[in-house]
Amino acid sequence: MRQLITEALIVTGDSASQPSVGDVLIDGDRIVHLGQVPPSAAAGAERTIEADGRVLAPGFVDTHNHGALAGTRIGENGIPISCEMAVRGGVTRRICGVDGLSPAPVASDQRAEYAAQLAPLDGTAGPAGGPDSDDPAGGLDWPWSTMEEFLAWHAGRSVTDLGMHLGHSAVRRTVMGNLDRTADDAQIRAMAEVVRREAPWCLGLSTGLVYNPAVYSDQREITSLVRAFNEVKPGALYPHLRSESDDIIEALDEVITAAVEGGGGYCSEHSKIAGHRNWDRFGDVAARLDDAAGSVPTMGNMYPYTAGSTTADALFPPEVRSGTRAEFLARLTDDRVREFAFEKIYGEGLGWDNFVSFCGGLEGIQIAGVLQGVGDEFLGKRFSDVVLAAGVTDMNSIEAHDAVCDFFLHNRGEVSIISHYGNEATVERFFRRPNMALCTDGLMPGPGQKPHPRSLGAFPKALRMARELGIPVAEIVHRLAVLPCVFMGLPSPVLREGADASLVLIDWDRVTERNSYEDPLVPPEGIDATWVHGELVQHEGRIHPPGAFSGRHLLTRPVD
Repeated sequence: MRQLITEALIVTGDSASQPSVGDVLIDGDRIVHLGQVPPSAAAGAERTIEADGRVLAPGFVDTHNHGALAGTRIGENGIPISCEMAVRGGVTRRICGVDGLSPAPVASDQRAEYAAQLAPLDGTAGPAGGPDSDDPAGGLDWPWSTMEEFLAWHAGRSVTDLGMHLGHSAVRRTVMGNLDRTADDAQIRAMAEVVRREAPWCLGLSTGLVYNPAVYSDQREITSLVRAFNEVKPGALYPHLRSESDDIIEALDEVITAAVEGGGGYCSEHSKIAGHRNWDRFGDVAARLDDAAGSVPTMGNMYPYTAGSTTADALFPPEVRSGTRAEFLARLTDDRVREFAFEKIYGEGLGWDNFVSFCGGLEGIQIAGVLQGVGDEFLGKRFSDVVLAAGVTDMNSIEAHDAVCDFFLHNRGEVSIISHYGNEATVERFFRRPNMALCTDGLMPGPGQKPHPRSLGAFPKALRMARELGIPVAEIVHRLAVLPCVFMGLPSPVLREGADASLVLIDWDRVTERNSYEDPLVPPEGIDATWVHGELVQHEGRIHPPGAFSGRHLLTRPVD
């Protein structure tokens, strides 16, 4: 199809060219004329959209997304739910396999176990088993073991393009299961071999050092796996730090050292500082990141909110979470284990990221997901509400802790949270960094879910913030669309004749998020059209399902 866009403010994304008013002609999946369209070519257009001075830019890159599994589920508007949320925000490329939790590799005898761990973050890929079954997340139906097999399964299930990172926790599971143990030389060699085997299908190596089982690793292991990846092809380390609060500087040093010694780049994932006693440490954090940029390629990403979201597993000390899922849940029925966890959470809380502490107590932790039909009445409420409903008023008591454990067990651990840890000043300081890209870190909504508003609001909110803070449209478009592709070694999406027609049309004067923590699924305004490879999939708030879901897999070439 030939499509003509007239009178657009063209922002190419190259960060150097000034925006200019012109027309754009799309033929199939390519831009064939940019700026001035010959009348003879314009006359053959089958669709014309009058931009009336609105911004036309390359489609955005969600650099940290959780929609590879449940996000393939078809929503009420006829396209996968992850894709609908993406294109409403102008996103045409999504990067998954983040936080060390890629869906592959996975050993065949660990599928049910691993699927249950991923469910609160990434949802389920298909019909889940019953709440009392041995396979509540439907992992036994996974037809893949390797990343190549996962991408084969995923083909035809996405409207937007998808790139995958290789997850450290997934790799470690295939060699060591979920053991609370430092890897020995033989185990590190075995993990490195898995990395070399899987790397051709991935963009980089992700780790989540607050999640099982990567939480049990040391710097030597991380460095070895980064090095193994870079033996196959260039790839950065994308870490969820071991601490984003009290021990953030030491946590940064750990992963930056691994990236430098391993030979790859470094991405500061979902950049933040948690807990009021740490907000004044931005200067130290920025200095560490700037120092790293002198040694390796660096980039940051963030969602522009003062709260995060993750699985409620993270509320419990790492020692409690080891072993199988069943062992973890059974452990929480033991009064001695509960008392140990209570003392770790409400004592000094050092050596791990203590969510209860840095969120200012249970009042700062909101419930974003539950087991459907079990904890629904607490969706959107705080854990303090759970405690009050149990008849307990002292939020720092062992009885309050017991109420949290009981709620977690009652929902079979399928609980996700929104953690209110930050402040607007810190968000703005990260946002102003010139190498800061954007992400949603979005959990997919579904039954029993009331997700963080970032899933729909991150990109329109970033555009609004840029407008209000005086960041030029050319700069923010570069950071949202082009910077991530350059950093990851993907083809540049800069607008030019012959370029891919994955585009977004923005009303710069009114673009904004409209959702909230209480009502997270309200679509934004001002993202007026989104094209993926020339297919107009969203226009003026309406979703237009394409005839086929032909999103492409984003791959980089191994070294010769």
